Amino acid sequence: MLGFLKKLLSGNKEKNAPALSERDLNGRNRVGYPTMQLSREIDNLVKLKYRPLKRVIKVYRDTLFFKWGPAVINNTLSDEQLANLSGRNVQMVYLLLFRDMLRHISGLAKFRHFAEDWPEQFANELLDNCKMLGDSDDVDVAKKEALFANTELYNVDNPIDPKHPENTQIPDWTAPLAELIMLPPDMIYKCHRPLMVAIDRRKKR
Repeated sequence: MLGFLKKLLSGNKEKNAPALSERDLNGRNRVGYPTMQLSREIDNLVKLKYRPLKRVIKVYRDTLFFKWGPAVINNTLSDEQLANLSGRNVQMVYLLLFRDMLRHISGLAKFRHFAEDWPEQFANELLDNCKMLGDSDDVDVAKKEALFANTELYNVDNPIDPKHPENTQIPDWTAPLAELIMLPPDMIYKCHRPLMVAIDRRKKR
């Protein structure tokens, strides 16, 4: 799946490329395309309204959306799970984590000419532009509406112990996000926290 996402990003179309496997097709349709749509909408809003955030957004998005996230999904989900994965759910999990990142940096630094609730405005525009809750047959809409309505920052204070994973305390907020995309909660935390720590260090310099 990672290889295919790279091809999507590069825009290269190889005439004699080998046919994709069913797993790769599912990865493209259920992870690649939804991720690309969300990424494009983020880029559009950055250009229009949020240029001062371009660098930090690029670091977070490129790492989570196009490296760690797809790798975790590809390495964890079975063929059957990937075939049943909802692209809208992938988008929502990425959006919720992305919004949390915006909320965190809004507390670290003030941005001139930004509205006080700019992280919420940014996230709401992404939600609407991607029509993330607009599918009539989406059985998870109520869950996602409730998650999106949450106004609390995600706790990222618990350190990760790479040598003894069992010692890492995984916050409760990870469970409903992980459930949406059929991942263990610790994988959500281990993708989000390191990025937040890195961004926090940059902003405090």
